[in-house]
Amino acid sequence: MIEDFVAFDFETASGKNPCSLGMVEYKNGKKYHEFYELINPEVAYFNPFAVQIHGITYEDVQYERNFAELWEEMIPFIEGKTLVAHNAKFDNSVLLYSLQRYGLDFPNYTSFCTLQRARKLVQLPSYKLSSLAHFFEVPQFRHHNALEDAFVCGELFLKLNRVEEELKLQEEHGVDFPSDYLDWIAEKQGQNVQIRRKALSSFSEIFSGLRFVITGNFQNFSRSEMQKIITQNAGRVTGSVSGLTNYLVCGSEPGQAKVEKAKAAGTPIISEEKLLRILF
Repeated sequence: MIEDFVAFDFETASGKNPCSLGMVEYKNGKKYHEFYELINPEVAYFNPFAVQIHGITYEDVQYERNFAELWEEMIPFIEGKTLVAHNAKFDNSVLLYSLQRYGLDFPNYTSFCTLQRARKLVQLPSYKLSSLAHFFEVPQFRHHNALEDAFVCGELFLKLNRVEEELKLQEEHGVDFPSDYLDWIAEKQGQNVQIRRKALSSFSEIFSGLRFVITGNFQNFSRSEMQKIITQNAGRVTGSVSGLTNYLVCGSEPGQAKVEKAKAAGTPIISEEKLLRILF
């Protein structure tokens, strides 16, 4: 598990022009050091929508140092480090743009994104930083303050890493491997822990000779878990509906092309609940 990293967040005046930067360095999974500065973006236009979000105006930063003047202080947090951001694609683009703008050398670092990681590991209606902070019970008092957002991002990264590590352990040792943390996550996502455990630990021949196609998002399982449930009970999962498909297992927001093809072929369309009823 990665425990030494730097979480960072830019707020921008407009486009990729930064007006503040927050960085929080973690060592051994604990907050170690931090950096926060207002930045003069050296642009006259401040997007009103951006100002409404972060509250930083032209007047707030007109006498602050620009990115190049702050760069030497930033380098120890970046060079050779593991950087973490929420929607890292954007924050990395602001960093790259600023380096190119001022003719500065690009540092070596590794990048991770808590937005992408959260989408992979938990099922939620929103993956905004504030929504994830609420879900994982990370205190947040000044959303869209760059230092506060960097800290929240760092705490989320640690929690998401724990989810990933415990999922790996469960995959290696089987669903009977106890994890109170994963049960807590499942319950907070509205999943039924007992149903999950029962389905994921089921091994039988009940789906022998049957072909399934999976589409959409499911209440109690990820799509890969749904595939695992079918295959470990002797079923076969394919990627597209054909004349050989016995069931289309349909969650919320299904692929409409698969639904229409199943209807046209007369293939039974069943829900997660119906599949579990057949299984149990």
